[in-house]
Amino acid sequence: MAESGDKKRVLILGAGAAGIGAALELKKASAGAPGLEVTLVDQRNYHHPLPFIWHVVSGSVEPRRIAFPLPALLNRKGAAGPVKFRQSRVQSIDVGRKVVSTDDGEMEWDYLVVALGSTTNFFGMADVEENSLSLKSLGDAVSIHNYILDNYEAALREGDEQRQRELLTFVVVGGGPTGIELVAAIQDFLCKVLIRNYPSLTPQVRVLLVEAQDALLSGLKAKMSELAISRLRSRGIEVLLGTRITKVWSGGIQTADGQTISTHTVIWVAGVKPVAVMASLPFEKARDGRVLVNQYLEIPGAPGVYVIGDCAYLLQERGSRPYPPTHQVAERQGLTCARNIICTIQGKDQRTFRYGFKGQLVYMGRNLAVAQLGDRVFDGSAAALLRRVFYLWIFISYLGLPTEFRRKLGAIRDWIPAYFYHRKTTHLHE
Repeated sequence: MAESGDKKRVLILGAGAAGIGAALELKKASAGAPGLEVTLVDQRNYHHPLPFIWHVVSGSVEPRRIAFPLPALLNRKGAAGPVKFRQSRVQSIDVGRKVVSTDDGEMEWDYLVVALGSTTNFFGMADVEENSLSLKSLGDAVSIHNYILDNYEAALREGDEQRQRELLTFVVVGGGPTGIELVAAIQDFLCKVLIRNYPSLTPQVRVLLVEAQDALLSGLKAKMSELAISRLRSRGIEVLLGTRITKVWSGGIQTADGQTISTHTVIWVAGVKPVAVMASLPFEKARDGRVLVNQYLEIPGAPGVYVIGDCAYLLQERGSRPYPPTHQVAERQGLTCARNIICTIQGKDQRTFRYGFKGQLVYMGRNLAVAQLGDRVFDGSAAALLRRVFYLWIFISYLGLPTEFRRKLGAIRDWIPAYFYHRKTTHLHE
């Protein structure tokens, strides 16, 4: 389909870190690109930063504080031209016709940005998918928070001790940063907050982190794993390494070595995979299902079609490892992709995507964290203070300093009493 006159239609699928980054960068650039028409499509009408959603699980912040309405975000004052938003679910992508089918009909493009993100990878285990919770959205975080409260109320009414233990045993599967921060936050919520409302149930509480590999935080230095394991165990969290789960049902899990753990709560954060619609695209893919892109984040042989974020597979400059599907990488790819589209429209050379690992700060408790900055690894209160300052600055400056400032300020107001374990112990709503 040819471009219509001087109009350049850019269609962005997905409003995660990569998609919203591309949309806002194109919005800024539209002043220098007359005729640029940008449309962002997402099934939700708000954007939420994934690194912060576990705060909702622990009752540290209300969901609305970290949910940024997309129409207001895309058309705020003080920026260049507007970006259209359509709330709809993507059904299929026809590259030949340059058409995307959505729940509300077809949409055409001249430049396509696929930033649909990822979904939880249950590795083909249907019973795990059926009987586990996941943490990939704000709604998931709300569900986990409410589920924990429901289990406590059920345990309070339960007369059988074995049944009580099942209700009060919480298993997080996956030893990456998400799993570690989540399990630490759950331990805070149960043993520092809910203990006030349910003191008689506290002796029955059990929190576990299960990891299939022999170490935590794969891809980081071995010292990070050692410190994380030590800190988690010192807080009463059971860490099971080299433990592969083979079966999950409504009342427990079974591991490959035959161990059975009775529980009603399994939260699966052991991996991600591209969303289902990516499988139908006629492009070369890596083993994990991500689409191979070139150094400009464009699909080889398909000019004008870009794939970014968790959907994209691109080898790093040095070594043979691909860029990981993380928030940091996705955000940077969104900016580079937008700039490359503008360069193409203006007849300039595209820019190569480059991103160097800046480090990792992992929450372990109120005054505990483990950190890797460059080659340096450390933990304790110094790491916790650094993490707190860093995340506070990132959140305030996220999407631009003025963006939804009152909402951000409200989140900070929530976090201050939460530091002293004054957290929300009522049911939340998305």
